[in-house]
Amino acid sequence: MLRDDLAKGLPAGVSGEQVEAAAARIAAAGRAAWPTVTLTDELVTERLVARVHDDPEVSLDELRDADLFLAFGLAAGNTAAIRAFEDHLVPQIDVALRRLRLGGGTADEVKQALRVELLTGPEAKIADYAGRGDLAAWLRISATRKALKLVRRADREESLDEILLDHWPANTLDPGRKHMRTTYTDQLKKAIREAFAALEVRQRNLLRQHILDELTIDDLARLYRVHRATCARWLADARADLGKQTRKRLIATLGTHSEELESVLRFLDSDIELSISRILQSK
Repeated sequence: MLRDDLAKGLPAGVSGEQVEAAAARIAAAGRAAWPTVTLTDELVTERLVARVHDDPEVSLDELRDADLFLAFGLAAGNTAAIRAFEDHLVPQIDVALRRLRLGGGTADEVKQALRVELLTGPEAKIADYAGRGDLAAWLRISATRKALKLVRRADREESLDEILLDHWPANTLDPGRKHMRTTYTDQLKKAIREAFAALEVRQRNLLRQHILDELTIDDLARLYRVHRATCARWLADARADLGKQTRKRLIATLGTHSEELESVLRFLDSDIELSISRILQSK
């Protein structure tokens, strides 16, 4: 029998008995389709009740039972459900993205952004899946929308250089450093933008997710399914490579080596490192 706290407030026309029957049916279909995914009857029932509250007009007899079971597992952070997602559903996302003929590493970036949006945080979007249609089709549509959104916001990387520059030490008393900061800001922004684009896909994703999406190292470790220390090392490497790549592009932009150039680079090196450090240490 449905617990009183779950039965309370069910929409008109939906009885506790109907919810119980639907939950039992979803659990049976889900366990048959996804035998490695272990969810309790209580969790399935609780998730279904939440689904009914979100969509009072839902027809409990017309749900995609096995798909909804997997979605409940994903929303709960079930490890086996996430593995099933990667093995069986990510290839479906790949199908949708191949049709868009995305350039460079955009497809990988879309998939990572979609993983963050769907599977992380207290408001993971997988909870929005209503079970009305095929989960794979729902994911393909979600991936297409995410890809188009990222393509339209092609200036997103530019916001990273703005954030870095916002963290530059502003109140230096050294007139020479003030002059260099004023003179070379445009070159630094361009160098950071190009250096960011030159990083490996995973490094770009990590820095974007950490700096722009404000995911913590613990969030990222769960997302990438690695130990926290591994994720911290990846971030440190990405930060170091961003600094090196930025310096390389500044040298190419500012011209041949000279005493003045070396002075500029020493100044910029310290500020690049400081600005990146300030951002990452604040997360």
